[in-house]
Amino acid sequence: MQVYILLLVLASCLLGSADHDGCESKQASPVGQAQVVYEWVSVEYEWPTEAMRAQYVADGRFVVSHNYLSAVKTHRDKVYVTVPRLGYTTGVPSTLNVLVTSGNKTLLRPFPSWEAQELGNCNAIQCAMSIEIDPITEFIYVIDPGRPVILGNTTKIPGVTYCPAKLVVYNLRDGSLVRRHFFPEDLVIKETNFLNDIVIDRGSRYSLSARHVYITDAIDSKLIAFDLTSNRTSIFQHPSMDAELGDGADITVNGVKYTMRIPIDGLAISKDFHYVYYCALGSKKLYQVPSRALRDSRLSFASHVRYVGSKVSQTGGMTYGTHNLYFGALGENAVYRWDFDYDKARQNAHDDEVEMKTQTLIAKDDARMQWPDSFTIDDHGYLWFSACKAQLFLRGGMDYTGNSGPNYRIWKVKISEESYLYSPYAAAVVIGK
Repeated sequence: MQVYILLLVLASCLLGSADHDGCESKQASPVGQAQVVYEWVSVEYEWPTEAMRAQYVADGRFVVSHNYLSAVKTHRDKVYVTVPRLGYTTGVPSTLNVLVTSGNKTLLRPFPSWEAQELGNCNAIQCAMSIEIDPITEFIYVIDPGRPVILGNTTKIPGVTYCPAKLVVYNLRDGSLVRRHFFPEDLVIKETNFLNDIVIDRGSRYSLSARHVYITDAIDSKLIAFDLTSNRTSIFQHPSMDAELGDGADITVNGVKYTMRIPIDGLAISKDFHYVYYCALGSKKLYQVPSRALRDSRLSFASHVRYVGSKVSQTGGMTYGTHNLYFGALGENAVYRWDFDYDKARQNAHDDEVEMKTQTLIAKDDARMQWPDSFTIDDHGYLWFSACKAQLFLRGGMDYTGNSGPNYRIWKVKISEESYLYSPYAAAVVIGK
């Protein structure tokens, strides 16, 4: 079987296939083709009235410097972004948004409504950090730690409402609420959790609906599995999820060293939903675990964890396509991919044996691509990602005067792959509707 796979790789290269990343020309083709789609010095919202904006500014519900653009996802040519309430108790009016154009400006429209963003209302979204969109059901999955000031000393700040962490799902077609699930507080601690990244597990590429979601907790160092059918929550902890000691957590951006002892952060799942990949922010090491070890808590998680290899730099966000794993290289101001299919064929290995050897540079820009983080693949074969200078925002060094240029950028680059959530069978069903 492995020899057959290798022959397929060689044949696709000889035939000039644009879809197989085992070809040498394909490994180099996307470099230098990335383009900025949106950029802002500071984000601005679509307000119903100017009077409302003035009131929000006057009472501190909108403070420009408190608004940090983080996650980006696309669906049907619409772009959804989060503005997590990370470092301040107030000042972020809307944490989940869809981009809209007004004149020559790109504004953030609260999704699904202003009411859904109400700070202190536990039924509303308190801090949307990461999101994922299922293109088949057109549901958007939102993880909410349940409080603002995630990266501050929340236990000593008065006036903070501690809501249970939750998963919120909306229907993108009409903005209706599909489900709101509060996680058990003995498993996901509301005072300390940092729900950070999320992937969807359909169980099979031929399934039409999500069965599980997996979520990283980047403070309490946990991997959370939630069964969407039974509403069962399971947590997993392992030393591989922790930040490294020593200089393994040091990320140098343009000559400045930032120590980030943040545990498990980045998360991805393979195109067949068989394997989950994760990494700590404060480490270059990448790990793999079979999805079945997350679906069935009776299995030994520790015995299934596998070290895959060391990335060129520490990573925040990553995503899987239909061939390869894409990730941000924070210390390189760059985006790389692990050429999984290529390594698999060269190593004559099964999926649970492949070592990460071939890491291909996809895009790099030292000035404009600082902290490439959230990743998604659209319907047209483009990889989208944010680059929003998190190292400056978290350390209080962001310049909102405009003298240093835009702070927040959304990029895209052609990779000629589909998302890990793409399914030929499911796509045919959707087209036939």
